[in-house]
Amino acid sequence: MATFRPFPGLRYDAGVVGDPAAVTAPPYDVIDAAQRDRLYAQSGYNVVRLDLCRDPDPYGGAAAALAAWREEGAVTVDTTPSLYLYAQRFPLPDGSARERVGVIGALRVESFESGKVRPHERTLQKAKDDRYALLQATGVSLSPIFGLVSAPELDLAALVPTTRPPDVDVRGADGSHDRMWRLDDPQTIAKIEAAVAPHEVFIADGHHRYETALRYRDERRAAAGPAAPPLGEAPYDYVLCYLTTMEHPGLVIFPTHRVLATLDLVPEALCGALAEHFRVEELPWSADGLAAMLRRLDAAAADRSSDVAHLGVAARGAKQLWLCTAPTRALPFAATVPPELRVLDVTVLHQIVLAGILRLPIGDRGGAPGLTYTQDATRALGLVDCGEAAAAFFLPATSVGALRAVGLAGLTMPEKSTYFFPKLLTGLVFYQLGD
Repeated sequence: MATFRPFPGLRYDAGVVGDPAAVTAPPYDVIDAAQRDRLYAQSGYNVVRLDLCRDPDPYGGAAAALAAWREEGAVTVDTTPSLYLYAQRFPLPDGSARERVGVIGALRVESFESGKVRPHERTLQKAKDDRYALLQATGVSLSPIFGLVSAPELDLAALVPTTRPPDVDVRGADGSHDRMWRLDDPQTIAKIEAAVAPHEVFIADGHHRYETALRYRDERRAAAGPAAPPLGEAPYDYVLCYLTTMEHPGLVIFPTHRVLATLDLVPEALCGALAEHFRVEELPWSADGLAAMLRRLDAAAADRSSDVAHLGVAARGAKQLWLCTAPTRALPFAATVPPELRVLDVTVLHQIVLAGILRLPIGDRGGAPGLTYTQDATRALGLVDCGEAAAAFFLPATSVGALRAVGLAGLTMPEKSTYFFPKLLTGLVFYQLGD
């Protein structure tokens, strides 16, 4: 179903730019202004100068910088089409470590209606317009989308070389270790292509970039008219993509908690309203109480055999935290909410609590005014504790199985339903959408 192929990557030359840790960066959408400034200071070649250029014309500035880097030899094109094996070893909050292995290649862009590539989140037009302007200016896909295939037979970890040093080696201050190897052996490439081909690809992260690539392809083809090559033969028919398997033991999804900034809440009234739909268990308003709540939510995320929803709530003015549970079949969903979404804790929060109990206007992406998102539960509780937020809502992590079920049904979850950890580094390899 999916077409995943090698390409001649555009890559940094370490002999010119130096340590790859100084030129790579997290994805653009998790970098704030302060971190952008730090990355700028790290190196005159840091990829943030392309992805989040500070020039008055950021897109023109990115194109000019990339052209200068080409001229200087700071980035060069590999001589043959290749795939790029990418291994990330990373620490987890509990002190353990895992490794996730995937492959970077060129994924043929397909309409979502084809069923070959499936989303699970909706997108914002503003973000897509930004990425499109950058793609138009540079003609280069800078950041890979993150895709998943259900292919237990594909043992990516077995491809990691045991004697050959990586082509790119980045050690992070947090203890992470990212390594990338160029794969140009035809047999290895053919094996990976064949393993991916029978499967659809589920987008884990990078929905905006994928839809941008679709638009870019369509507009390039329309401009070329009859002179356009057959579908699948032009570089712009593809997008830079990292693929790993849904069955990979290194696949980690963090929960994303919600913080509600402003709302007049009466804690007793809110607790009473919650009790009409949920069993409400009180826990101490303390670090220990929060830890106990998070353990319960983690256990719920690990056990998907039941249809019981789990939510944690901290309301300003309350003296205790509340752990809310209820069978999803007993909750008063609107008839328009599909069964595949009703079983998700995040849908329960948005539809039953935010829209139903609090009467907040829920947008078409599931968000609400004043709602922000964080993976840091301690920070979320602290904002309520100090009076900067009206409430915080804590969730279990969404499972890969739920993502697959929603994607197969042609549906999308509320925004920020998944947070795949760790993020992919930007700057390991770029994909040229022109000749």
